[in-house]
Amino acid sequence: MKLSDGFVRFFFTVVATLAVATAVSAQVIYDNGPLATGATSRSGVAAPAGTQWSEVQSNTGDTVSSNTNAGVGCQVIGAATNNRCADDFIIPVGETWTINSVTTFVYQTGFAGVTSPVVGANLRIWNGVPDAPGSTVVFGDTTTNRLASSVNSNLFRVFNTTVPAPGTAPGTTRIIWQNNLTVSPALVLTAGQYWVDFQTDTGATTGNFTPGNTVVGNRGGMHYNGLQKIGAAAWLPVLETGNPAAASDYGIDFPFKINGTIAGTIGPRRSRVVDFDGDNKSDLSIARSANATSQTTWQHNLSGGGTAGFAWGLGTGLAGGDKATPEDFDGDGKTDIAVWRPGAPTVAQFFIFQSQTNTVRAEAFGQTGDDPSVVDDYDGDGKADLAVFRDPGAGQTTFFYRTTAGGPVTFAPWGLTGDKPAPGDYDGDRKADLAVFRNEGGLARHYHLRSTQGFVTVQFGLFTDKFVGGDFDGDNKTDLSAVRANGAVLDWYVFRSSNGALLTSQPLNGYGASATDIVVPGDYDGDNRTDLAVWRSTGPNAGVFFMSPSNSAVRGTQWGQTGDFPVANYNVR
Repeated sequence: MKLSDGFVRFFFTVVATLAVATAVSAQVIYDNGPLATGATSRSGVAAPAGTQWSEVQSNTGDTVSSNTNAGVGCQVIGAATNNRCADDFIIPVGETWTINSVTTFVYQTGFAGVTSPVVGANLRIWNGVPDAPGSTVVFGDTTTNRLASSVNSNLFRVFNTTVPAPGTAPGTTRIIWQNNLTVSPALVLTAGQYWVDFQTDTGATTGNFTPGNTVVGNRGGMHYNGLQKIGAAAWLPVLETGNPAAASDYGIDFPFKINGTIAGTIGPRRSRVVDFDGDNKSDLSIARSANATSQTTWQHNLSGGGTAGFAWGLGTGLAGGDKATPEDFDGDGKTDIAVWRPGAPTVAQFFIFQSQTNTVRAEAFGQTGDDPSVVDDYDGDGKADLAVFRDPGAGQTTFFYRTTAGGPVTFAPWGLTGDKPAPGDYDGDRKADLAVFRNEGGLARHYHLRSTQGFVTVQFGLFTDKFVGGDFDGDNKTDLSAVRANGAVLDWYVFRSSNGALLTSQPLNGYGASATDIVVPGDYDGDNRTDLAVWRSTGPNAGVFFMSPSNSAVRGTQWGQTGDFPVANYNVR
């Protein structure tokens, strides 16, 4: 058995960010991840009254391997041990954060006192990766005691109680303490990537440990990127090596909270798609048609609770049928049910049910053969615009979009015949940018015309990849992201706009089955980051959405059946 309170390392990146539209009173404005796993252990043991376990996890369905580290040393012990830990957060374009305090978590193995053993904690906040060239400390130091309070979180850290068998019996020897570290004077930060760098002192010779983020049924994700600095050594990524030793390695993220206020508005989130109830979470949605000319019924499993069904379109999602174009066309924060219908001989039309007024908008736009998956907000007014992409078969390709109902059409030449469209807000100004990707010897070459930062081109992925226009790091910019069939699995690749880091799901053995799964990205847990998600089209689990949310439990939910169209796939190319 490999069970330890120890030092661990790894190499992944991605973060969460909590967005608020206007200034609010001092509160938790950012939460980097959960710790509690419930009042009953996986082995069926109840936690003491009024408390919960924080149980080290194994992946759902895996009965062989689990995580092995209960915590990481982010501690000072006398003069001999001087270790630190760090994790990042992103402030999106358009927001200003005023930070008053930071909350961290720690336990001291075997401590049984009623009051916290924590006697001190220091804190730095970096603009950029700690100690990296060009990074600067914008707050704090390594000596000033910032500890304002340390209270019992009513959580007990325990190892996995069932995996690998026979598991480890849960106990109460690792009380997790919640520490509030003062940021004074208050720190005002604008858009960017920042890192919280902290150290805890319990005044004991046995040290203390910071637990990693703990999501039920999930050992970790490709976005976990915590760092540790041991003594005078360099900062190194943190690794969860697993139990037994042959288990796959995973990254670790540290739980922390930022308290303060947020000012500014960033408009619709780039991570949010198919959010029909306006709760800032993607809904499970399918469109069902008997054939390409029959009535389509849209069926939503709403993240805010309940279900909804609506008849709209003909053969939506089927070859020869309507094309799904669900976006927020009226600016009320809710996705509108919408389709685009090719017409004979060439005229096409959008049919939109606007949620704000419960009225139908039918508007001729485009022609048969166009690609309507490029509907987006091209003028930054918070409303999706009618749009199509046209490849004439030779020469120049063109984006066409209309920003007001019945208004003039903008013609935007961009790309060449054979290119595929991939619009998104790549510069974070709330406006969709013109973007295509081109086949260059099997590789994909991307060409972006950004509205504030001009032209850029980059080689990323294979032309046969599926390209997903999501915001995986929460900075409200579209990330280059691709999904590739690799044998029996799907591998995900994300090029983070926040720091240029490449993430891949390969160390996690991919996500999704290449033969049966359809990519359905969205923000299913509402943390403003696009999540890995697929919908299974055939087989024993046909109709199941499999989701790996950034900051909540991995889950599979039955919704739909073979032959349905999972709506969140509408702009995956």
